[in-house]
Order: sequence, then C-alpha cells, then structure tokens
Amino acid sequence: ATAIGRAAGILRAARQPLLISAGTDVAGMRALIELAERCGGIVDHANGDALLRNLRVLRNTGWISTTLTEIRNRADLVVVAGSDITGRFPRFFERCFGEFDTLFRIGARELWFLGDVPADLPTTLRFRSESLPVDPVRLAEFFSALRVLFAGRVLKEKSVAGVPIGKLSELLERMRAARYGVLTWAAADLAFPHADLAIQSMCEFVKALNSENRFCVLPLGGSDADLTAQQVTTWQTGFPVRVNFSSGAPTHDSRRDSARHAIEHGEVDAMVFVSALDAARTPPAGDSPAIVLGRAGMRAEGCSVFIPVSVPGLHHAGHLYRADNVVAVHLRKIAESALPSAAQALQRILDAMKDAH
Repeated sequence: ATAIGRAAGILRAARQPLLISAGTDVAGMRALIELAERCGGIVDHANGDALLRNLRVLRNTGWISTTLTEIRNRADLVVVAGSDITGRFPRFFERCFGEFDTLFRIGARELWFLGDVPADLPTTLRFRSESLPVDPVRLAEFFSALRVLFAGRVLKEKSVAGVPIGKLSELLERMRAARYGVLTWAAADLAFPHADLAIQSMCEFVKALNSENRFCVLPLGGSDADLTAQQVTTWQTGFPVRVNFSSGAPTHDSRRDSARHAIEHGEVDAMVFVSALDAARTPPAGDSPAIVLGRAGMRAEGCSVFIPVSVPGLHHAGHLYRADNVVAVHLRKIAESALPSAAQALQRILDAMKDAH
C-alpha cells in the first residue's frame, strides 16, 4: 500500500510521464494504456524501434505474409535473412520445419541462411541447409540484385554483398522452383540505420516472385511481448506503440514519442516501467523518478518505487500474441504466487490516483 501511494503521488505531480512496457500480457498492457491516458503520458514498448522497422513497411507498401501453421503444413523452402532465428525463437525449426506429419504432401524441405547456420540447428535439417555469408546491413543491396536477375537483366558485377553472382542465381532458381516458399527475419536483429529499407526490399522481391509461384514473408516478433503491446495499443487507440496522451486525446509520432528520444531530450518527468517476464530487463537510466513493476529478482537500482509482480503463464492466467502476430495464446496458471499481476498493480495505482481527486 505504501508503494502504491508513493507511485500515485509521483504520477499526480508529473506533467508528462513516460510509461514503458518491457514485457506484460494483454491485461497488463490494457492497464498501462489506461494509466497513461489518466496521467497524460507517453506509452511505448522497450522494443519499439524493432516494431517500427516492420510497421513502416507494412504501412507504406504492404507485404504478402503467412503464419506458423501454414509453414508447418505447406512450406518446402524457408530462407532466413539477417538472423539465425533460434536465438530468439529456439523451437521455431522443431515446431515448424522439423520431421513430422503434415496436412499436405510437401516433398523435400530445404533451408537457406543469409548468414551463419545456427550452431544448434537439428542434424536432420543441417544436411538440407545452405548458407550465404550476407552481412545484414547489405540485405537491401542483396535483394535488389535478386530482383534485377529475376527481371531477366544482366549484372556486370561478379559479386553482390560479398556473394558471387553464381550463388545468387542459384538461390533465385531455388526460390522460383519452390511450391510454397517463405522468407523470414526477426526485425530485432536488424539493428542498423534504415533497416526498414532492407525489409522493404525483401518484401518487394517476394511480391515479384508471386507472379510465378507462391511465396510469402514471415516477420517474426514477440520478444518481451512486443507484439502484444502493439496489438493492444492499436485496438485501444488506433495507433501502434508510441502513443502520446498529453493533449487529452491519443496522438502518434514514431520519432518524437519514442521512449529513447523522450529520455535523451529530457521531455519526461516520471517513468513507469513494467517487465513481468524477464528480471534482466531493467529500466533505462534517467533523471526522473522511476516506478518499476518487475519480475521478482530484478535489480532495479535507483528507482523510486519497486513493486514485484507475478509472471503471466506461470503465476496467473493471461494472453500473449504469438510470434507470427495472428493468434492470442491463452496462458494458464501453473504455480502459486502471493504477488499481484502487473495489471492488478497498475489498477491499484490508477485507483489511488482517482481516489485522490
């Protein structure tokens, strides 16, 4: 109760607080948005930069996407761009591209990595894998060259992005021959300037391939419940993450309302940071008082208020959006905890602010 009262006092005194999710379920994100609206704050996700890399492309030019289930039952070729996937999605290949019965006859399955082959890739898949040493920062160049070759034009260069033209042509022919091909990436791993242009180049190439066969993209996300935050914020406000309630109505500016920009430019005077999934995700450094709702065991040094919270899918039921952003997965409670959920703690702060008026 003391912590709740202190948190409510900080937010009542703040002129523009910043509210950051670094991992909470649907209910927790709904409560965070309601609190942001109440105190006229900015709400963002800690992975906002990665989310916007994909969203800019989807918003500007669109893409032809697929789902995990479609890959499992139809795909005969998966091309992984700029990421080994398994670092963030350790069961991706086991669940979607392994040795199991499928709904349709697929035939031989093949993997191409534009980068290193993951060290923990199952042996059965390793024998059906190829890799090309493409630096992620040169993906836009690489896929632009593929579009040139696909259009039947000749490249005078002997290599593109460090890859010989012969290997580039070999990949192109394999992609053209696929019955159901998929190009996938994790935007969080494409952390370089203008990465959204690389993603756009990949998506435009896949659109071109669909004039001959069936090919799709699969932008993988969900780290620290970032897709959950995006979904909830969109249906609650009409905007993705980085929503500003300071005017009394939700507004969105992907640069101005980013958590990093607001902190670096001293534009916020209080912070709420929620990380119910990972105790290692700690709040960014800043001069303003910080209210932290974290998984038990978090070392949030220097914060003004710390409230330990329970974990969705472990200590309480909840919902999180899946890595392909199409299904809200129901999480069951499997262990007891005396700690409140993030949603409960945020609601108590909100109630304390209302009672003060």
